[in-house]
Amino acid sequence: MSLFKIICSIILLLTSLTVSAESIDQWLDKMSQAMKQQNFKGTLIIRQGDSLQAIEVRQGMSNGQSWQTLESKTGEDQIIFRKNGQVTTIFPSKKLVTITEANKTGSAQQTLHPVLPKNRDKLKKLYTLILGAEARVANKITQKISVIPRDKHRYGYTFWLDKQSGLLLKCDLISNKGRVIEQQMYSDIELLASEPVNQINEFEIAKYRKMRLSNTNDENSKKWRAQQIPMGFVLKRSVKIALQKPTYHMVFSDGMASVSVFIETAREKKTSPVGRSHMGPVNAYSSFFDNTYVTAIGEVPPSTVQMIAQSIRPVQ
Repeated sequence: MSLFKIICSIILLLTSLTVSAESIDQWLDKMSQAMKQQNFKGTLIIRQGDSLQAIEVRQGMSNGQSWQTLESKTGEDQIIFRKNGQVTTIFPSKKLVTITEANKTGSAQQTLHPVLPKNRDKLKKLYTLILGAEARVANKITQKISVIPRDKHRYGYTFWLDKQSGLLLKCDLISNKGRVIEQQMYSDIELLASEPVNQINEFEIAKYRKMRLSNTNDENSKKWRAQQIPMGFVLKRSVKIALQKPTYHMVFSDGMASVSVFIETAREKKTSPVGRSHMGPVNAYSSFFDNTYVTAIGEVPPSTVQMIAQSIRPVQ
């Protein structure tokens, strides 16, 4: 092959790689924007092994602010309403409403789908992003994107984004062995020009008992630290939860995956089990030391929650 052809081949290769990288970033930007601003309603199916859960999802923009309702159609009757970082959970059968205020980061708890970090360079150091083929989901053409972890400390994801809006219509959580351990997929979805009708009966809910699950962000919540965490995970939240017993809640995240740590001080050792446990894609590890119970939980490999739980120690 002539030198000219070699140079042309290299230029074409580099150009295709650049276009591919730009395309992935553009798709992820489109996804992030749609998950905040797109008006829609649809039915989301969550599959974990043999278990299926159906949720009616409504999202709208009102006066420049996004809101979202999640109403369970299987299992316990429950409605979750999110707005301005505050999460209101309604239990009609119990006539109970719980309210969790936003913390200083503007979030009360995790969202339904993975939230992409703004720092894509950091994301690409932890995950390999691959643009895949088109596929049909909920009668819409989607773009497939694979998010593959670069180490064993986190799971992978496969996204299918609506080509029209960028909405995430299907998401697979992939184990280190390549197995789908959780799948979220819209069976039907309708994109709307204006916000959908919020079907929450505020008059009826006003009669329910209300419980405010407040978080205390103060210096007392900075009593604990993790001595060892996987690369890329950083402390995102540290609060003291107002429960019957002093409980501290820490959240570590790599921008995609997150691990919650609950720390409770006890006067004596209880019968609570220690070691590993799991429910579907969620793994947990509990440890006990110096009259302190530590439980780490998250949709990450068992070794990750164990590493973090066993490394929690008081700040000296």
